[in-house]
Amino acid sequence: MKNLDEVANRIEEELNEKDDLREKALKKCRDIIRESRKSIKKAHSNNIEDARKHLEKAKRILSNLKEEIKEHPDILTSGYMENAMQEIAEAGIFLSIIEDKELPYPEEINVSYTAYLLGLADVVGELRRRGVYLLRNGNVEEVEKILELMEDICDKLLEFDYPSGLLPIKRKQDVIKKILEKMRGEVAIFKKSKELESKIEAIMIKLSKKKEKEEALDIDSLL
Repeated sequence: MKNLDEVANRIEEELNEKDDLREKALKKCRDIIRESRKSIKKAHSNNIEDARKHLEKAKRILSNLKEEIKEHPDILTSGYMENAMQEIAEAGIFLSIIEDKELPYPEEINVSYTAYLLGLADVVGELRRRGVYLLRNGNVEEVEKILELMEDICDKLLEFDYPSGLLPIKRKQDVIKKILEKMRGEVAIFKKSKELESKIEAIMIKLSKKKEKEEALDIDSLL
C-alpha cells in the first residue's frame, strides 16, 4: 500500500472541489429563486419590463452555473438545481401568460422537462392569486378566462401519470385540483352575489318609483 496517501489525497482534492462547487451552486440557486420570484411579483403588478429583467437575470445565473458544473452531473441533477429551474419555469410561463404570448419551451429557458412541468403546476396558484385580485375589482370576464386557463393546465398536467421516481408531480396534481375547485366556488359565489345585488337594486328602484308616484298623488289631492 505504498500509494495509499496518494490515492487518498487525490480523492480528497476531488471532494474538496466538489464541495466548493456545491456551496457555490447553492448560493446561485438561491439567487435564481429570488430573481424568479421578483419577476412573478412584477408581473402581478403589470410591470412587464422589470419582470423580464428579473427573469433574464435568473436565466443568466442559471446558464453560467450550468457551465461551471458541467463536469459534475450529480450537482446538475440535484434537488436544489431542480428547484431553481422550477422557479424559472414558473416565472417564464406566468410572464408569457400575462403578456398573452405562446408558452416558452423548456429549452428556451434552459430548464429540465421535469422542472418545467412542476413550474407549470405552480403557475396555477399564481393564476388563482391574479384571479382573486381581479374578482375583487368585479372583472368577472377576465376571471372566467383565467379559470378556463387554469382548467386547461390542470387537465393537461393530469395526463402525466408516471412513477414519482421519474416525475414527482403527484402531490402538485392534487394541490392544483383543490385550487381549481376553490376558484370555481369563488367565481360561482361572486356571480350569485352580483345577481342578488342586481335583483335588490331593481326592487329598490321599483319601490322608489312607486313611492314617488304615491307622493305625487298625495300632492294632487291637496290641490
